[in-house]
Amino acid sequence: MEARFPSGRYLEFGWGDKGFYEANEITTSITLRAIFWPTESVVHVVSVPESPYISFPNSEIRELRLSSGKINDLGVFLSNSFKRNPQGNVTPTKNGIYGDSQFYTGEGTYYLFNTCNKWTAKGLQSAGFDINPMFKLTASSIISFIDENEKLTKHCT
Repeated sequence: MEARFPSGRYLEFGWGDKGFYEANEITTSITLRAIFWPTESVVHVVSVPESPYISFPNSEIRELRLSSGKINDLGVFLSNSFKRNPQGNVTPTKNGIYGDSQFYTGEGTYYLFNTCNKWTAKGLQSAGFDINPMFKLTASSIISFIDENEKLTKHCT
């Protein structure tokens, strides 16, 4: 990632359905396919040059407190979210949806019970949070979990 995003002080990662996430226009057909059929996934990476609080002023932001070991565990989870070619390299698919961003071929399939929110929960679990990804299907369920574990976070809204 450093070669592709040399000036990014922060990186934002997202995982989701390839057809939906990369679409120029979201249609009912694309949405239904993403929900009901297992489809290819992509990872979206955005270079965020300034603090997330400045870059995303209208977003709910939670700062997680992690040991260096847990940060490494989360890094392994993120790295494993990318499909790799036989040489071990990630494969870019197209430019991302905003800012300095890029889509990459993802690992795993997307469908109703394996969504971006479940992926986020799995990432939190990899970083040592006691979260059950099976029931984390909405963004609000992730935020609620983090808020309920306030001692591990710093609120910044």
